[in-house]
Amino acid sequence: MTGYIEFGEYHISKARLETLIDGIFAIAMTLLVLGINPPRPQAAIARAVLPSMIGSLAPQVFLFIVAFLVLAIFWLGHHRQFHFVHRVDPVLLWINMLILIAIVFVPFSTDLAGDYPNVTDAVLLFHANMFVVGVLFAVQWRHICRHEHLCEPVPEHAIRRAWFWRSALIPFISVIGGFASFVVPMLSMGVYILVPAGTCLLRQIPRP
Repeated sequence: MTGYIEFGEYHISKARLETLIDGIFAIAMTLLVLGINPPRPQAAIARAVLPSMIGSLAPQVFLFIVAFLVLAIFWLGHHRQFHFVHRVDPVLLWINMLILIAIVFVPFSTDLAGDYPNVTDAVLLFHANMFVVGVLFAVQWRHICRHEHLCEPVPEHAIRRAWFWRSALIPFISVIGGFASFVVPMLSMGVYILVPAGTCLLRQIPRP
């Protein structure tokens, strides 16, 4: 079933929403590579200039890898959160629509920052994009935890707390990157390598 009707109101099914989300994530992650513009020198001078032209793509390639891995983390986080979701209410549905808007925007912000890695405004837009996605994930998790009738199983208190802080990790790191972009725009994009370390650190928080 693609949906169900309860008390005269139509609700979309969890499976159909997850299918849409998986598809959007897959498309966005694929489109990231289109932001890398391959060099096209004339054949006569290709041997001489191609190595340096490839080297100039380093910021674009680096940001592609960063954005791809961050999207992968978001996708995994969505899968973990929806593990507890049994049914989708209208609020949860529209939170996901907002998440997808922000996800679809990632290839654009990545492309812009990759083309202009030394321009603060371009890099700041990328950090802002990551911040918005991360905040929406935190909002989604809070909504799931506050409406236990949507859940099966209901997440334990320790899981609620731990996963809320984990969902707040990327927004926190993106704020650091945003401030760093005013000093060294290109290097500020490297702050996302802190995500794995931050995740490991949060896992050490003792559970009650």
